[in-house]
Amino acid sequence: MKEDLSRLIALQEIDLQIKRLDDELATGHAEILKRQASIAEKKEKIIKHASTIENAENRRKELEAEIEIEVAHIKDRQSKLMNVQTNREYQSLLKEIEESKKSNKRREEEIVLLMEQVESLQQKVIEQGNVCTSEEQLLAEVEEKTAKLSQETQDKKGKLEKTREQQVKKIPENLRRRYDQLLAKRNGLAITGVTNGVCQGCFMNIPAQQFNEVLKGEQLLFCPTCQRMMFHKPVEKED
Repeated sequence: MKEDLSRLIALQEIDLQIKRLDDELATGHAEILKRQASIAEKKEKIIKHASTIENAENRRKELEAEIEIEVAHIKDRQSKLMNVQTNREYQSLLKEIEESKKSNKRREEEIVLLMEQVESLQQKVIEQGNVCTSEEQLLAEVEEKTAKLSQETQDKKGKLEKTREQQVKKIPENLRRRYDQLLAKRNGLAITGVTNGVCQGCFMNIPAQQFNEVLKGEQLLFCPTCQRMMFHKPVEKED
């Protein structure tokens, strides 16, 4: 059994190395997705800003056209003032002219606000565009780095998997099946050390009698809490 335990421990170390490689690669891919999402979000904002700018510019043109029409109307009313026959008609024309001027003033104020809005949004579009350009450059670097890492990882995994195949052949089938089941259920850790009576997989104490049996290493034992296979792992000495 001691020999089987040693082989299971060696197999676990191989699987942990494979898992670390997979985790490194997954981290690289996650970073790529995160950067892509960030760039897409900024581009979406740029599109929305551009649409708002277009609407604001169209509204400004409408207001300017309305002002021109109103100015022509004011001039017409002013020319009619010279030919009015009654005070009532004169006052009516004055009131009409005043209302037209007030309307134009409101339009001019709205135009100023629209121009300020457009200027602000144009600045944001420039800033977001610059950020996108920088992020796209960084994304390209990350993609290149991840592609290189992926190739290196596949090469390392290929060697480890060959070593794993050889190691698996040395382990009895019943132990290998149990190991594979635990590997899948326990986040890649099927067999773990026990140090000072504490399982290093779930960090729970195991019964004293069971720990004594683990120390002997004459039989395959399982943690009563996490069900992982166990072996004795002495306290590591500090340098």
